[in-house]
Amino acid sequence: MLNLAQAYTKMDVIEEIKPLSGFDAFINGGVGRAYRLYPHRLFLLQEAKKIAKLSLSYELLNEQQFAQKILEIRQKIKISSTKERKDILLHAFAIACEASFRSLQIRPYTVQILGALAMYKNFIIQMHTGEGKTITAGLTAILQAWGGKPCHIVTSNDYLAERDSKTLEPLYQLCGLTVGFIDGEMKNKERQTNYQKSIVYATSNEILADFLRDQRESSYAENFNQFLLKNLKHESTEGEVLQGLHNIIIDEADSLLADEATTPLIISVPKENKPLMDAISSMKGIANHLIKKKHYNLNNKHKEVYFTQEGKELIENLSKSISPLWRSENRREYLIKQAIVAKEFYLKGVDYVIMEEKLIIVDSKTGRMMPNRSWGNGLHQTIEAKENIPFSDPTETHIKMSFQRFFRFYKNISGMSGTLQKLEPELWHIYNLPTMKIPKRIPNKYKILKEKIVATKERKWLLVVEEIGKIHQQKQPILVGTRSIEDSENLSKALTALSIPHQILNALYHKEEAEIIAKAGELAMVTIATNMAGRGTDIKVVKEALEIGGLHVIATERHDSERIDMQLFGRTARKGEAGTVQRVVSLEDELLVNKSSDWIRRQFKYYIGSWIGRYLILLFYKRIQKKSDRQASKIRKNILKNDFETMKMLSFS
Repeated sequence: MLNLAQAYTKMDVIEEIKPLSGFDAFINGGVGRAYRLYPHRLFLLQEAKKIAKLSLSYELLNEQQFAQKILEIRQKIKISSTKERKDILLHAFAIACEASFRSLQIRPYTVQILGALAMYKNFIIQMHTGEGKTITAGLTAILQAWGGKPCHIVTSNDYLAERDSKTLEPLYQLCGLTVGFIDGEMKNKERQTNYQKSIVYATSNEILADFLRDQRESSYAENFNQFLLKNLKHESTEGEVLQGLHNIIIDEADSLLADEATTPLIISVPKENKPLMDAISSMKGIANHLIKKKHYNLNNKHKEVYFTQEGKELIENLSKSISPLWRSENRREYLIKQAIVAKEFYLKGVDYVIMEEKLIIVDSKTGRMMPNRSWGNGLHQTIEAKENIPFSDPTETHIKMSFQRFFRFYKNISGMSGTLQKLEPELWHIYNLPTMKIPKRIPNKYKILKEKIVATKERKWLLVVEEIGKIHQQKQPILVGTRSIEDSENLSKALTALSIPHQILNALYHKEEAEIIAKAGELAMVTIATNMAGRGTDIKVVKEALEIGGLHVIATERHDSERIDMQLFGRTARKGEAGTVQRVVSLEDELLVNKSSDWIRRQFKYYIGSWIGRYLILLFYKRIQKKSDRQASKIRKNILKNDFETMKMLSFS
């Protein structure tokens, strides 16, 4: 029975808690606001200072004595609650800090200890870029793993998962712990082996995909009786790779807990559907005969298509030759709308790329390729028809889950990010997580230059090239942030024409990411990066470049959320270094086009030459970003509520 009990503590998953709504949500929001007013940081900072001082007392111990101390503190943590026993917690963190110094020659700073303490107490911390989040997460993971339950550390990509696990491996080994990592190429057996380690580094995609595959093969036990029943029935769990969902530390938490939280990860299987393929090919031909504003109108904001009466009549005439299966008005119009949506809204080099005659989706937020994902409802095949490449089989969804729901299954959630602005109420409402801003160890020295606003995209890119040429002459390294692969490739062509040497970091060059980032801080280096490609990796600026101003960042567009803009700015002036930031935007940028009317943009274009006009444009941009943030937060809350209600209804079917 003891073995079964021990196995259960590793494999169990908590029952999902219903999200609050109505008056309960209002009261909970008030509790969250009150909790944020309590001076948690002040008290934890005092503890962090004690830990830093206490860690120095272990310097005098020899290796054997220190190993014995580690063994003693691990035993104490296992038989008592460290969250209730402050003295054990202080000594445990102090020993972890000394272990860091002995194994890595890194003695954690007080602010890093503060961050680790806060995360151990289930805070999401806002820690400025370059302040040492890797070692901060490592300290928290050690304390959680000493408690006997595995800890998952979520990174931005596979490269960082492998890099961080290997970087901190000497520290974990000294603390008597094992560490592993998961990447997309690993087979099932290798995944099982790594998940059995004390600490596991992986991307959120990999962990959730493994969880869903485990769910598909069997079902996790929600209580000990259920687990016991499974064993009495001799139900095999050999195929399951995860060891339960206990502790998780999320790097770039703003992205995973908010921006991408509602994106579902889907486990699906291909299913041949030849009639659909034939219909898509036929509807593509009909759609090509339709003229915008004559036969159909577009809603850019919601990516919707509306047929005019003339358009409907033309479709009726052109549909006489198609298969009777798709001739009904609803069916044919649905597929023709898909063909127009594919043509008007899904752009090559922006939303997807073609590699070896295969369509690969590009994540709009990270700029990374997602080779194992496909759009549903025939859209993927419709875009393939548009690009004249071989059709892939439509997929049938077997199981899916959003990251938002998945993270709520963990017993202990914590995380860190450099940009948590405006997310505090949402994180409390959805995950019941408080936030804490960690003070900067080194003041930020980057300088934000005056924003440049022009009327057209064409003029904007000319200005960007001009700015690059001017800064490049001074040999200052430059990082240019673009919204899409297409923009980065076009800018590259313009720089090549002027013989300005540069490198590109986008989804097409993801394998060279580490090498590109390593060179980005060299003298006279120009790096073009889509969105946040390279996020999570330090750009090391050489000393000579720092002396002439450090890394110069050019943002070529404002994003829906100002936090994403700030993430790009955070690539420069890390660890108190010098750096500059320059925004160059136009009235034809995607944010303004999607969120404003033609009339407003015409008025702005008329007054763009005056200082008051430029001031109003900036105010309008900021207003749109704030409104977009509020709308996105509201949508995420509603999606969680709807997901839970849907799951509840399906449980009765």
